[in-house]
Amino acid sequence: MTDLLSPTRKQVADWARLSQKKFRRESGLFLIEGEVCVREALAAEAVDCLLLQSTEASRWEFLAYEFPKILSYQLNTDVFRRVSQVEATQGIAAVGKQFKLPARKSGVTLLCEQVSDPGNCGALLRVADFFGASELILGPGSADVWNEKVVRGSMGSIFHQPVREVGDIHRFVLDWKGDSIALAAHEGVSVSESFASPKLLVLGNESRGISAELESACKHKVTLKPKGNAESLNLVTAAAVFCYALS
Repeated sequence: MTDLLSPTRKQVADWARLSQKKFRRESGLFLIEGEVCVREALAAEAVDCLLLQSTEASRWEFLAYEFPKILSYQLNTDVFRRVSQVEATQGIAAVGKQFKLPARKSGVTLLCEQVSDPGNCGALLRVADFFGASELILGPGSADVWNEKVVRGSMGSIFHQPVREVGDIHRFVLDWKGDSIALAAHEGVSVSESFASPKLLVLGNESRGISAELESACKHKVTLKPKGNAESLNLVTAAAVFCYALS
């Protein structure tokens, strides 16, 4: 049997600070919330410790027994809410250890330019994982991959999908060996065209799209022609369509 521990004030303060990008970078830790993501993190051996809300502890304490080498803490409701970054909590969270996965040897690579919405970034991780993407590349101005909303939005895919940050994405595109393909809002060829591997799909900001400089660096532009009255698709849906077509 594994006893549930009581946290110190410093531990609680540090866990609450995981909402800050700077502290996540300094500590090498990040917050994981919800059953799906916590289970995926445990399977990936990416958990530093488990956090159980006292009112829900009986529901989740079996995890403490299943993973006895991982310290498990019981937090009262007020303390858990201080640490948690969601309102409708399931009463289970974990402190995760940051990690890096090697790129897959095949599959399209996705590059994000200033995709700043954490929910969209997390959903793109899920899309990339679903289609077996080689990597998801995050350029400057994109959401921090260890942001709790990114982790939660990925529905566990963050523990499977290779992802990394690149500072100079313009140079990254210019140096790409295969076909670099800009996802354009209006002008571009059909996605049914044939492209040379390895394929790089470049995605832009949710509202502004891809910058002119980065778009000009890409070898191709692709777009979806609407059949109905809607002018466009949101970024994640469009990315999923193109990943399917390019995979």
